[in-house]
Amino acid sequence: MADILARDARDSGRSVAPLRAAPDAVLLDTTDLDIEQVFDAALRIVEAARDRQGL
Repeated sequence: MADILARDARDSGRSVAPLRAAPDAVLLDTTDLDIEQVFDAALRIVEAARDRQGL
């Protein structure tokens, strides 16, 4: 875990192409969800994005 945290800190702080979420990224916290709930939530996110784009 320490290696992952160190890598993320390095990647987030670099001057060229820092690690950042895209401006239109959607965070899906799966901490308390089972696999079906994760799938359903992800599907809702995709469908909402398609609706916004008129697809």
